[in-house]
Amino acid sequence: MADPFILQDGSHIAVVGGGPTGSFFSIFALRMAKMINKNIQVTIYEPKDFTKDGPMGCNRCGGIISELLVQMLAVEGINLSDRLVQRGINSYKLHTDHGTVSIETPTHEKSIAAVYRGGGPKGTMVRAKESFDWFLLDLAKKEGALHVPLKIDHIESRNSKPVLLSREGDVEEADLVVGAIGVKSQTSKLFENMRFGYRRPETVTAAIAEIGFDSDVVSERFGTSVHLFLLPLKDMKFAAMIPKGTYVTVCILGKNMNVKSVNEFLDHPVVSSVIPGNVSYKIGCRCLPQMNIRAPKIPFTDRVVTCGDAGSTRLFKDGLGAAYLMGKAAAKTAVFHGVSARHFQQEYLPVYRSIVNDNRYGRVLFQVTDFFKKYKILTKGMLKVVSQEQEDQYHSKRLSSILWDLFTGNERYRNIFYRTLNFPLQQDLLREITKEFLTGET
Repeated sequence: MADPFILQDGSHIAVVGGGPTGSFFSIFALRMAKMINKNIQVTIYEPKDFTKDGPMGCNRCGGIISELLVQMLAVEGINLSDRLVQRGINSYKLHTDHGTVSIETPTHEKSIAAVYRGGGPKGTMVRAKESFDWFLLDLAKKEGALHVPLKIDHIESRNSKPVLLSREGDVEEADLVVGAIGVKSQTSKLFENMRFGYRRPETVTAAIAEIGFDSDVVSERFGTSVHLFLLPLKDMKFAAMIPKGTYVTVCILGKNMNVKSVNEFLDHPVVSSVIPGNVSYKIGCRCLPQMNIRAPKIPFTDRVVTCGDAGSTRLFKDGLGAAYLMGKAAAKTAVFHGVSARHFQQEYLPVYRSIVNDNRYGRVLFQVTDFFKKYKILTKGMLKVVSQEQEDQYHSKRLSSILWDLFTGNERYRNIFYRTLNFPLQQDLLREITKEFLTGET
């Protein structure tokens, strides 16, 4: 007797959420099915229009695509066009209360991409550009997925299969439902109400805003650099200003950000020094998105799997990279193995847990950066080491590469953590911190 949890020709997969995770899942599921000559049907339910500007098309994200993800997509034959990339990034400028230092990309190429997740800030549609989420959703459609702009309001089980419902009634009976949703309580309840043990991820509130300038101001003042701020502001881990066309995206990451957070950040003397006093700007739009900081323990059951922000994603950085990894892992499990809880336990859960475990190292690393930014001698010692590394082309870029990978999401936190234990690096830091201490400054 055939295993009822193995996808057959004509099997239906319903993907709830058409952001990067849902699109990546759909792309890879359809490609993998074709590899084994299996004809499956994938329907993506996404009511948002990613070609629209403002909140109607935005998925509330800074929009940085790491070097690693750019390379992985290229291997998959997914190349980012000039119409998609708002600006290529080749350096980070690290700002603190006690100085600034530039960190160049280790490859000396503009391989980090700054993109919009929707059509751009409210009222300023970027007509010559495409949004990243629309690009991926369109690619999924080209692979054969059907996009239905419908909001799913309820999922229930009938005859051992999940059934999707909207306000109008039954929508589809599926052989597999993929929860590629965000972390809003309303959408999370779709899967919480199925009562298989899924619970909404633990979250914190971030703050994001689009700051509008004249195009020459963005090019002259920000160029191809992301400006990163490590400031001892309450509850703030770090903040970034990402140049995109005539706008700069401000992302403030930490705990319990609120409607005042962006203005308080822009008013800080270190931030104000980056923006000349005679330059006018306007806040095009702002939001307070929820960020997943701790994944649900139970992300699947028979014929249901959650991934992306609703499941396991990277702490504070590289959510798009995690969307790729988890979307592909879920697709591989479903197509090549099956869609039961047992199949997901064996094939999907190890990938899911690898990100969960890696985030533990990330928490330690961010605690260390929190500690360093509180004390002047530690901050100045760190900046001195990075400055020496950047000025001397023959100097090992130990700390520079650690900070680069930490804030770009270009490397796993675990690998970064073990690189911080490098003895020569510890010697460099201790030497410069000791010098700062002996000057009598505190």
